Amino acid sequence: MLMRLLLLFFVSVWPLAAQINVINDGFPGENTAELDSRLDEALTRFRPNYVVIFAGANDALNEKKFLPAQKSGDHLDAMTRRIQARGAQVILVTVHDPDLIRLMARHKPEIYGNQPPLQRVEAVNAQVLRVAKTEHTKLVQFATILSKAGGANSRLSTDGVHLTAAGYSLLAAAVRAQLPNRLPADTTVLCFGDSLTYGIGVRPPNGAVETSATYPAQLRALLP
Repeated sequence: MLMRLLLLFFVSVWPLAAQINVINDGFPGENTAELDSRLDEALTRFRPNYVVIFAGANDALNEKKFLPAQKSGDHLDAMTRRIQARGAQVILVTVHDPDLIRLMARHKPEIYGNQPPLQRVEAVNAQVLRVAKTEHTKLVQFATILSKAGGANSRLSTDGVHLTAAGYSLLAAAVRAQLPNRLPADTTVLCFGDSLTYGIGVRPPNGAVETSATYPAQLRALLP
């Protein structure tokens, strides 16, 4: 009887233990300072092998969360160093340009002062590139990828910033390309970021359940 119970236990648990795990740890509205403040808890909780950091859009575009680009870079650098100290690999992602028409329909031009939105995004991405180079991380040039695909248009973006399922598919494929072709079955990939990781636009309002359209979910489907 005991052997039968043990057999049932291993049959039910082993497939779960053997799966590659992709964690969606995106939280809407966070800037790099807020992500930095909760990173250690996430690393302890999930014990990832890879961490994908897609951050900086709020720093550049959300007036409630503005940060100077240098500060954004400092937080990205600090997060990268702590992740690497834990033995995990980092993949940094550049922020795509917004659709200015749709962005400015919900933001007043004066909030950006003498530094317009595209210039702010460019400054953040310069920091992403700097950190990727100095800390020797992998890099997803998503700003370039989305631009070549048509930019944050209505096919790829729900509101000029957040992405549609098709837009997230481009991101998932680009992140997949930075991972090894073969991953051990117990690998954990932590997707760490703001609403662009969480999946605003492809999840129901106040929906706790992740849909198959978010980029972490689509990345999960691309892995063996």
